[in-house]
Amino acid sequence: MASRRLELGFDGGTVLRVTVEESVVSSLTSGLAGDASGWVEVATDDSTCWVRMSQLRYVRVPAEGPKGVGFGDA
Repeated sequence: MASRRLELGFDGGTVLRVTVEESVVSSLTSGLAGDASGWVEVATDDSTCWVRMSQLRYVRVPAEGPKGVGFGDA
């Protein structure tokens, strides 16, 4: 399955950067609509985190594409 980088921003300025499956991104961002409350399980590549939705201020999903600098065919 495809993995995506995800940044979760919380009250107080804490940012959690994780790598998750695409389905986790969809379920987490869909939970942001309306009055989000309670806890949400976020399964990462190396662990499981529980996020308190009332403390979550933003979710950043960086664009997919080349991640490094290098030489390519011209």
